[in-house]
Amino acid sequence: MYEQLTAIPVPSSASFAGSDVINVTSTFHDHVRNAKRTVSNSYVTEESVTGSALQDIGDEVAFTYSPSRARRAVLREVKTQGKTTRFVEIWQQNSIEASIEVTETHGPFYTDEFVGSQSFSSSETSLLYIAESNPPSASEEDPYRKFRYTPSFGEGIADKRRPAIFIFSWKNGPGKPSRTLFSLSTPPSALFGQAIFAPHADIIYATGYEYTSDHRLLGPKYCFNRPSGIWEITPTLSRDVMAGETQMHCTARKLTPSHLSCRSPRVFSHQGKLTLLWIAHPTGGAHAATSMLYSLDITSSPGLKELTSLAPLVDTVFTPENGAFPGLYPDFSFAPFPILRLSASKAPYLVTHSTWGSRTTVLRISMADGAVRDLTPEDGKIYSWKVLNTDGQSRVICIRSTPISPNELVLGQFDENGEVSWRVLHKPVLPPELAEELATLRASIIPIPDRYPIETIVIQSAVAPQTARDIRPCVTTPHGGPHATSTTAFSPATVALALERYTISLPNYTGSLGFGESAVRALLGKCGTLDVEDCIASVRHLIKLGISVEGPGKQLVMGGSHGGFLTGHLIGQYPDMFSAAVLRNPVTSAGEISTSDIPDWYYAEFGLPYPLYSSPSAAESESGTQFPQTSTKPPIMTPEVFERLHRASPIAHVDAVRAAVLLLVGTSDLRVAPTQGIEYYHALKQRAREGTPVEMLMFEGESHPLEGVEAARVGWYAGRDLFRWAETLVVQFPN
Repeated sequence: MYEQLTAIPVPSSASFAGSDVINVTSTFHDHVRNAKRTVSNSYVTEESVTGSALQDIGDEVAFTYSPSRARRAVLREVKTQGKTTRFVEIWQQNSIEASIEVTETHGPFYTDEFVGSQSFSSSETSLLYIAESNPPSASEEDPYRKFRYTPSFGEGIADKRRPAIFIFSWKNGPGKPSRTLFSLSTPPSALFGQAIFAPHADIIYATGYEYTSDHRLLGPKYCFNRPSGIWEITPTLSRDVMAGETQMHCTARKLTPSHLSCRSPRVFSHQGKLTLLWIAHPTGGAHAATSMLYSLDITSSPGLKELTSLAPLVDTVFTPENGAFPGLYPDFSFAPFPILRLSASKAPYLVTHSTWGSRTTVLRISMADGAVRDLTPEDGKIYSWKVLNTDGQSRVICIRSTPISPNELVLGQFDENGEVSWRVLHKPVLPPELAEELATLRASIIPIPDRYPIETIVIQSAVAPQTARDIRPCVTTPHGGPHATSTTAFSPATVALALERYTISLPNYTGSLGFGESAVRALLGKCGTLDVEDCIASVRHLIKLGISVEGPGKQLVMGGSHGGFLTGHLIGQYPDMFSAAVLRNPVTSAGEISTSDIPDWYYAEFGLPYPLYSSPSAAESESGTQFPQTSTKPPIMTPEVFERLHRASPIAHVDAVRAAVLLLVGTSDLRVAPTQGIEYYHALKQRAREGTPVEMLMFEGESHPLEGVEAARVGWYAGRDLFRWAETLVVQFPN
């Protein structure tokens, strides 16, 4: 079933191409090619929905629509005979209005959500995008230039180091068409990404990532607390040619303060007023926590008063009442066009998805006062939702799924009062035998007594067991992070394991997002104790409920990253509970940080200081606010700190492990050193009991998520086979 489930296309982005046309891009695993495929199709949303056939997007790496929807920009990388050529194309209707080859001008396009962006100017005659600058070369003046160390963006963006903002402008008219390409000569104090044009102005707003005082560029993937801020960039009219590349000079000023990490700028206009929005998060501390939503009037250039009086539109929620809004937990970026304007007289709304407990829900946030409303239907179902985009007026396109039902494409239509009606545009057509198998499962969210707000998502057989011997083995699967969440969204690998006749438990322990800021901060300094206690409490509660049972071959555990950390702790601290364990790129020795792109994680999560700040804002500089970064040194690992981290790590309990263990390790992991898993393997191998498997699979070139098609498939089957081995213990040692 694994191949069938992972081959179901999952919508990843969507755009409104017209009044009744929605273009959707989806991804799936192609197990013949061992590749992730990207396809697209369109839906006509009239009285009856018509969907076109899926088509491979070919060599498109990114695209965006202009504000009027009349134009479509395409970033294209064409690979032939080992050579890559790059193009920027502007399409109007079914013809190319302008195009340019940029192969020699710069390196690869940035298409990730952390740095990449594409944005049309208000005149729709210029396109902004982010690409890698060409690497420096040696010269007589500086023969060492090409060899100087430049940090990369780390895990998941390891090949990117020098992002630059490029502006492609075109003009068609009488005579020869005009095509120009400029890169912005931005200040070296920040690396700019997520850049957008402001409507009705030649001003750009962007996220600026900054080096730490010891010249590290901390990895932004999954980490919201990086030294970063929102900048206002104003291109000037003077243009110079430097090193064969046309550059446009600009001025830049930072709008956000040094103690906040800010990202995802968005601009909208209403009644002649321009407003800038962004997401903010405390700099340093937990790698992810409750976010805040800020807004700023930019109709005229904001001055010292406006910048020093910034206050969140949606603030942090520390301890939500049961069932109440727990705070804002969006993804790293908002949808491309997240603003709805339902009427000329009423304030617009921002629409986004956000983690709320063990689900992701759709939120409507008033731009007038920050009031938040959950738009998820109260139908008793445990769907998790994701907002893909809006039309900027009254419609939103989403996907939703449950742990046992694949993603559906859903259109929301708002009325003038902000009420929404939902309409399913597409459900995946499953093979009959797969649909029948999924119907044999049920999913629920189960609170853990006396540990509020801890809860676990359980996927189990829809048929109640008749006897204790009929109770299926339970696989406890703690999520990574630790500040992340297992949600009720459909996971092909997870449900495939459930279809192998296992019960799956996905505990959301203390520190998980979606339960208020107090729950996040409660884990800091207690990793390896509190989170482990929460997980074992979930195991024991399911046993008490009769959902699972103790005994040889009946309790299994698996996890990756911090989930692997917890897996190692569970089999070390509770060796008689678990028969087998799978650890993917696990943290097993938290003192080993030298190759990690997030060294601050190993300090902050274990209650140790690692001060982080970004540069002062324009307002802080003008007002003379003291800037702490220059006098704050990041810590260096000492024997005392290493000993503390060692005691909090799974390796400290390795002598007690009795379970069969499978380690899955990627050789290109920049987040957790592969040597952690390797050393843990050797320690287990030396201590393993006769007949108890200890195995490790190495995946060349795979990074932290082990998300390559072949690596994911092989890892899944290897884990399943280990659990099948554990089931033989049920026969050997019956209850």
